[in-house]
Amino acid sequence: MSSIIIPGTGDWSFGVAGVFYEPFIQLLEQMGYQLHVDLFIAYYDWRQRIPDIVDTYLMPILYKVRRVTGAAHVHLICHSMGGLVARGYVQSRHYQNDVDQLILLCTPNAGSPSNYRYWTGGTLEPDWEASENIVTIAMNSYLDNLKHDNPENPFEAVHTVFPSLHELVPAKDYGDYLVVGCDNAMRFVPYRTMQIQNAFLDRLNAGRAIIYHRGIRVTLIAGIETRTVQFLRMVQGSMNNGEPHGAPVWRTVNSDAGDGNVMVSSVFVLEGDKHLIEGNHMQVLLRSEFILRSKLI
Repeated sequence: MSSIIIPGTGDWSFGVAGVFYEPFIQLLEQMGYQLHVDLFIAYYDWRQRIPDIVDTYLMPILYKVRRVTGAAHVHLICHSMGGLVARGYVQSRHYQNDVDQLILLCTPNAGSPSNYRYWTGGTLEPDWEASENIVTIAMNSYLDNLKHDNPENPFEAVHTVFPSLHELVPAKDYGDYLVVGCDNAMRFVPYRTMQIQNAFLDRLNAGRAIIYHRGIRVTLIAGIETRTVQFLRMVQGSMNNGEPHGAPVWRTVNSDAGDGNVMVSSVFVLEGDKHLIEGNHMQVLLRSEFILRSKLI
């Protein structure tokens, strides 16, 4: 968080998420790393398109790390969307052959259905949302404020101010995830027919083999046993040419095979050393200590 995102919040920090991220930084310090010496935080404006985040935020901090430490290679430890930012770099033509390990915790490598609802502006039928957590609370609060400030065209404002949200909707590798029709005639909307697709993740996943060709070791850590949105079922509104019309109301179809925000199958779209941790999207950070110690010490 910073004044760049919300005016008046000051310099870069974790904001309210610090209750989770600051203990995680302390955990890494307990392993022997020192902040600003061989441990660096890459803050970024999460509203921007991911390729722009790579250019504006990640690449400059990597240059600083190499300059300060003299190290030829770094470990990238990434949570949630941060893993997509890291992939956006290591899979790009700008890659500087400077990453040894990619450790991704709860990263939506194939996207997440909740983001489709945020992007298209649908509402949820009461009592059907999956477990609320700091991510969903923060997302709903930010989007509500953004739409309140732009009442004439609230969703154009979301698309303009928060374009990276489109890069977090489910991709082809997620599979079909929208359900339409009445109880006795329900059907999935084929991804190939949808107007709102995730071109960014589709390209990234189509080229994922380059991570391994570049010799980068990958560790994937996913949370499980927390009710998570797996599919969205339309209970009010209609689909026209692969796009919702009217004021769609969705019912979530939930699964415990996720962390409350991201399904395990989405995290595990990549190949790598795969681990399941019982816990939600934020709890996984500290509960992954034994895995991190085995990779970093």
